[in-house]
Amino acid sequence: MELKSEKSIKEYLQTLPDDTIIKYYLDVEYSPFPVLVIEEYTRRFKRKTKSEIIKDLKLQTRLVHKKTRELGQMAKNHKLIDDVTRQKSEEIIKEAKKKGYAISKKISIKGNILGSRLKKKTKSGIKAGLEAGKNIKTSKHKNLDLLKKLGDLQKAGIITNKEFQEKKKKILSKI
Repeated sequence: MELKSEKSIKEYLQTLPDDTIIKYYLDVEYSPFPVLVIEEYTRRFKRKTKSEIIKDLKLQTRLVHKKTRELGQMAKNHKLIDDVTRQKSEEIIKEAKKKGYAISKKISIKGNILGSRLKKKTKSGIKAGLEAGKNIKTSKHKNLDLLKKLGDLQKAGIITNKEFQEKKKKILSKI
């Protein structure tokens, strides 16, 4: 493997596109020449001083230490990533159930209101229909014509005497 000079690395970094430099900068701890990557990044984007860069690195280091402690604590408690995922999933499901219950309660209330309105309208409609039916009276002439036709049907043998008598009673009760 051929060793490259610092100058050649700087020149190479200058030829890279911005997105590659940003990627290298975000993963600076994994790059072969972190200081050179940071310098190229600041040259292009931020123009940070060395103290600002060191401050950022210290912050990143603290965050990494914090995350490492959390993972270590999980390992001590024998808590797996699956357990954490399951716990988060259960929290999400619990929240969804609460929202679903609230929505179903609102729907139930609206359904009850609409149902009672419908019952009132239906009852009043039925009452109006019954009243209209009572008020409709067929004329006596129509009833007499109907009796005559029934008599003709009986004579022709289409209906029996018993059927004729039943229909006759109903027609006469209306007159």
